[in-house]
Amino acid sequence: MTEARIHDRGYLGYDGPRHGTRRAMMNLSYHTVQRVLGLKRSNWQKVLPALTLLIAFIPAIVFIGIAAFLPRGEELGLDSTANYYGFITGALFLFAAFVAPEAVCTDRRSGMLGLYLASPLSRDTYLVAKAAAVAAVLGTMTLGPPLLMLIAYTLADAGPDGVIGWLAELGRILASGAALAIFWTALSLALSSLTSRRSLASVGIFVGLLASSAVGDGLTQGADLHDSFALFNLVGLPFEAVFRIFGEGDPEGAPLGEVDTWPIFATLIGLIAAFGAFARWRYQRIEVAG
Repeated sequence: MTEARIHDRGYLGYDGPRHGTRRAMMNLSYHTVQRVLGLKRSNWQKVLPALTLLIAFIPAIVFIGIAAFLPRGEELGLDSTANYYGFITGALFLFAAFVAPEAVCTDRRSGMLGLYLASPLSRDTYLVAKAAAVAAVLGTMTLGPPLLMLIAYTLADAGPDGVIGWLAELGRILASGAALAIFWTALSLALSSLTSRRSLASVGIFVGLLASSAVGDGLTQGADLHDSFALFNLVGLPFEAVFRIFGEGDPEGAPLGEVDTWPIFATLIGLIAAFGAFARWRYQRIEVAG
């Protein structure tokens, strides 16, 4: 018979690495990206994220294929890089309404928010980490395809003239993609902060965006009010800002196309700040079970 002995070792303190708040935020962002994309989840939960990415990237892939077979210098059929964002409007709309709420609503409904706040994360750092994750996925859709288009134009010898022109085009793409990603991130997180039910958040974002479009266009075209009322159109506003970044106007963007450039940018920046402040205000007041 084996003789068993118990040794009193006392309390052993943790002497491993301590990474702090920054590592906690990085880990939370990483796992949020996985959750938003449906990774390590059922196949059904991968369908909508995959669909939004396909909608965003397929036109660019097609243009690159065309560029590979067209004679040098021949036009690709896309007047401006700004026009490409019309192809991804649906993808951004779907993502903001039906995918992004998954990043925050589930944590409140499942009680995970309380566990996160028991870690080195505060309410502010939690929200920043979540926003970074959503913006990273949105940035893939708003930056990836136009950058591929820039490559396609360059390969077809139909791109910007000279190094300065090419870098200027690159700068406009980066500014446009970042503006769209930040706007849609702020909007989706602000509206998702109103409820812990993902389905309600999705319906609210979807209906709210459609209503804003109807109100903005209705006030200017139906009620014959000043064109500035078109700024209520939250769907068209960020895309009109993209055209202004490229120094153009959306030929099909009336009545927003009739509004001066500075109100477009001022409204976009103001909405981003307002959505961000509202999301923070909500999270400062959410009760967490201890």
